[in-house]
Amino acid sequence: MSVMRFWPWLLAMGVMFVWGLAAGEYKIFPHSQINYVKNLIDGDDGSRDPDEYIGSPKSVVIGQGDPLWGTRADVAMVGDSITAQGRWHEMFPGTSIVNRGVGGDTVGGVRERLPSIQAVRAKKYFLLIGTNDALYENPDDAFLAHYSAVIGGLQTNGAQVFVHPILDCGDTPQCTPEVRDRIARLNTEIVDLARRKDARIIDLNASLSDEDGLLPEVTWDGLHLNSEGFRRWREAIETAVTSTGDDRS
Repeated sequence: MSVMRFWPWLLAMGVMFVWGLAAGEYKIFPHSQINYVKNLIDGDDGSRDPDEYIGSPKSVVIGQGDPLWGTRADVAMVGDSITAQGRWHEMFPGTSIVNRGVGGDTVGGVRERLPSIQAVRAKKYFLLIGTNDALYENPDDAFLAHYSAVIGGLQTNGAQVFVHPILDCGDTPQCTPEVRDRIARLNTEIVDLARRKDARIIDLNASLSDEDGLLPEVTWDGLHLNSEGFRRWREAIETAVTSTGDDRS
């Protein structure tokens, strides 16, 4: 009897759950209403100046704590959540390597936390940043100004900088044609900038993407890498990470 009394509630909860999934996937009601409330909380009322640069304040807060441990390493991996999720010590056992990836970060955020990254005093920095800039529609000129400053800052004291163009995105609602076009446009500028600043370019898209975007077998959500994706990343940079000479030739 008690089960019969509660089954309508269970059915209603099931319907609400399915509707919630559909709202996120197909952007039906109440998707726009939820986004509206979220934007109000985030301080975005829809009237954003197109020239405004959106950064990641939390990355600066996180970065402020890094120097507390006095960590030094020969190699530093710098970027956003894609980098942060890498098991770099396991991928390069025996290598003095540190992870300076922060989820949600932008190139502006990396620039703001440069002092904490420089404190590592690495000989080599591997930089993969820009996905969130593309998603946030940050203006190209501000993006490139920040990127140039980051490369210059990492090159302090003769360190080598290895630049990864932004990873293409794959099967996810966020990966719109506009976002993919923006990534391609920014990557052209990144490659040109890296060459002018004597940074080494290692394009991960060569093994992780094709004309349709990030390969399904290397990602778990269309943006971030799975173990196969990291295996290919490791393969692409192994020589640069482990060599003892100057890799800029």
